Amino acid sequence: MNSSPAQAGPSTSQSKLFRIKAIHIAEKLRLKDLREKFTQPALEFSNYEMIVKYSENSYLFVYNYGAVVFFNVPEDLQERELSTIQEYRIPSDQGRATDVFLLEVQEGPSQPGSTSGKVYFDRVIVPTLSFAVVKIVCMLLAESTALEYYEILIENLLVKINSFSKTLRRQGKMLESTEDLIKFIGLCMDTKQEIISNLYIVDSPDETWENVELDKIHQDLKAMMEIDIRYRGLEYKIKIIQESIEVIVDLSKSKRETLLEMIIILLITFEIIISIVKWH
Repeated sequence: MNSSPAQAGPSTSQSKLFRIKAIHIAEKLRLKDLREKFTQPALEFSNYEMIVKYSENSYLFVYNYGAVVFFNVPEDLQERELSTIQEYRIPSDQGRATDVFLLEVQEGPSQPGSTSGKVYFDRVIVPTLSFAVVKIVCMLLAESTALEYYEILIENLLVKINSFSKTLRRQGKMLESTEDLIKFIGLCMDTKQEIISNLYIVDSPDETWENVELDKIHQDLKAMMEIDIRYRGLEYKIKIIQESIEVIVDLSKSKRETLLEMIIILLITFEIIISIVKWH
């Protein structure tokens, strides 16, 4: 999701802006290996999420599916922290996805009939800042950035599938070697497993079950980022890729069977020729 200042919510002289930056840096992170790597100890830690607090209203969120989110953290500190996990990055994160978002606090009297936050294209506006709101916004921004990363991967796979289709249409056969086809099938299967294991994380956080306003922010922001729609789009594209792979496998199998039949025919023909030669 690419943020833009367009269509932003109204600002007042009493507003405070907090910048959020999300980066998808790897397909998987082992959080227990990172626990002692950062400049500050973990405020919260689980197998899924680690939170580092630098100062009041300044946090780092690290998620096991490869996303990190900086909330109100100076750029130089961001670079320092990212350098500590450079070794954990994998080659396939060369084109990693990034996103920038804003959390705006508008202090002062609440609008009549409105006590909860407002979600806009590039920011969330709340009357007061709370850690629960920060956690929800950062979590959804991390999911959106991870989705963008996998959307790019899937598009690259679809381009390759399209190339296979054009080859079949023009040449009537697969020109790639069996080894290349097997590698491509393996890449498709691996990508599918990564998406299923890493991105099926759209359950509402515990905080939203007990707070109507937090639940509204969560649902509105999730809808604005089109988390569910984009996930279903990935599922649909994966299905297309899977069906195409099945065709490729069938063609490869048919090719091997035809080759075996030709070898058998040639062997039989050779034996007949040998027999005729001996008879004469």
